[in-house]
Amino acid sequence: MLQVKNLSKSFSDTRVLDNLSCTIDSGKLVALLGKNGSGKTTFLKCISNIMNIDSGDIDYNGSNFLFLNDKANIFSDLTILNNLKCILRSYNQNLNIDTYNKYLNLLGLKELESLPLKYLSRGNLQRNKLFIALNLSWEYLLIDEPFTNLDDSAQAVFREIFLDLKSKNKTIIFSTHNFNHVSDICDQSIKIDKGKVAL
Repeated sequence: MLQVKNLSKSFSDTRVLDNLSCTIDSGKLVALLGKNGSGKTTFLKCISNIMNIDSGDIDYNGSNFLFLNDKANIFSDLTILNNLKCILRSYNQNLNIDTYNKYLNLLGLKELESLPLKYLSRGNLQRNKLFIALNLSWEYLLIDEPFTNLDDSAQAVFREIFLDLKSKNKTIIFSTHNFNHVSDICDQSIKIDKGKVAL
């Protein structure tokens, strides 16, 4: 269970998160909603310790988490495999070649395997972002706009993967501007408005 209590974050004189509180149970798919500038990405960065908070408490109750933001976490001159190896080293984790091959094929990245990532389209970079997550060990995945730049077939694959991860008691918290496309698979939605959870 993730518990967030009275989380506040300001930039200069602008309060982006204002005593925000919420609870997210393990094994859930949770959508973060809100208009541009509402604080969705700031919330994800704060609860992943990427960004310092002004005040509040964040408790994962011993679970580990992974944050992937809207910018693909890549070394652009490297291939998919070599990029992944660098990221795995930074997390002190090892490559599982069976997992690598499984998701490389499932996400439609096999034919792009030998290309430097700088040549991939935005949609394929988005696939690679989820691919990175699938090759890392975590219990909570915090991911910014995972469905952006995806065609219909890729969105369907992402939905299937999210549901499969949920069945393994993995928790995914993701921001989205297209809740209608994912509302049927989500267990919970959290709308942020004026720095608070909108009721």
